[in-house]
Order: sequence, then C-alpha cells, then structure tokens
Amino acid sequence: MGSLKLEQRQKVESDQERGQEIQEVGEQKIEEAETSAQALEQIEAIDDDDKAAVDAARSESDGIAKALAESEIKEPGSEVGESLKETSEQSTEYSETEMTDAEKASEMTGDFSETGAELSGSLQESGQEFQDIAEESDQVNDEMQSKFEQMAAELEGVF
Repeated sequence: MGSLKLEQRQKVESDQERGQEIQEVGEQKIEEAETSAQALEQIEAIDDDDKAAVDAARSESDGIAKALAESEIKEPGSEVGESLKETSEQSTEYSETEMTDAEKASEMTGDFSETGAELSGSLQESGQEFQDIAEESDQVNDEMQSKFEQMAAELEGVF
C-alpha cells in the first residue's frame, strides 16, 4: 500500500502544479486584458463613427476575454478538478478497504491475536493516511476551483 499512497500523493502534487500553471496563464490573460481595456479607455472618440468603432472593439474584446476565460481557465481547471476528485474518491476507497481489513485483523484469536492486533493497528494507520490524502485532495481542489472561478469572472469582467 505504500506505493499506492505515494502514487496518490504524486497525483495531488501533479494536479496542484497544473493548477498553478493555469493560474499563471489566467493572471497573464487578465493583465493583457486590463492593458487592452486601458488602451481602449484612452482612445478619444471624436465623432459617431469613432464611437461606434471603439464600442465595436470593446464588444469584440469582451467576447475574446470570455472565450479566453473559458478555454484558458474554466476548461483546464475543470479537468484538474475532476482529477483531484478522482484521487480523493480512490483514496477514500483505499481507506475504507484498509479500515475493513483492520477490523478483520482485530478479530484474530488465540495464538494469532497479538499478530492480528499489530496488523490491525498498521492497517488503521494506513487507512488514516489514505483518508488524509483524500482530504488534502479535496482541500486543494476547493481552493483551486474558487481561484479559477474568481479569475474567470475577473477576466470576463474586464471589458
């Protein structure tokens, strides 16, 4: 089970790194959008044609920002979230299996009772470690999804 724990922890770390990359891309896209929005604000529309052109540029930029929010933040963020959720579910399942096995080991009697007690303790500890991984995965997912939603809303609202 040690290799499974290591694998589960590596999945959480990998997904967390991917989430950081998504956040960095999101921050870059927000910065670019804000710069573009500031440029549009500085344009002085002299006549109706100019105003229409500026409004059209704003509308097009708004559409681009919303598309970027979807493709650069929401979609990849959702993929990372699904992966973290899967890791959490697997770790919870492993934890439940370990706890069930611990209960069975504790039922060993006679000459085997001491061995069963030791095995039960070891399995309970292992089960708790899997549960800790599941909780960590859920926490990382919750934090990242909240950040992704915030960043997407910020990018969508620039224009």
